[in-house]
Amino acid sequence: MDVETRQLAALATRALASRGLTRAPGDLAFTHKGQVVELTIDRSVYRGHFVTVHDGRRSKQQFRAIAGGYDWNAIARAIVEIAEARIRPFVPAPSPAQVKDQNRRLADELATMMGTHGNPRISIQPSASAPGRVRVRLDEVDLDPVSVMHLFAAVGRALPNS
Repeated sequence: MDVETRQLAALATRALASRGLTRAPGDLAFTHKGQVVELTIDRSVYRGHFVTVHDGRRSKQQFRAIAGGYDWNAIARAIVEIAEARIRPFVPAPSPAQVKDQNRRLADELATMMGTHGNPRISIQPSASAPGRVRVRLDEVDLDPVSVMHLFAAVGRALPNS
């Protein structure tokens, strides 16, 4: 490790310590809630030194000096995010059958709440693939202007932004 890299490592230690992260023994690493997150300091030929935050499961994040200084807040946030992601329990994605059952229950509950069971003019059906979604089909209905505005607002909130 050259002198500049050692100086940057010492600066990183001070800057991250002031943000509540303690240095772990050994390599350049910091702890948050008992989780150790490793940093490396490398030098590129053209743009100088850069700090890399490593996580074995995700791609590494690199930070370069901007106007002569590093964004230590962003580096600290990256360390905290990695540490907290390790602490969170793994929740597997629901199976297609679970999604289908969940959506069926949701559609049945909504149809019951609205009293639309057996009504041929409106139907609420489960979405085939999107968890927590239902399909609403509405036949031609005569509405007053205020009801049209309410329907427009509801449909506008439901549609994805384009």
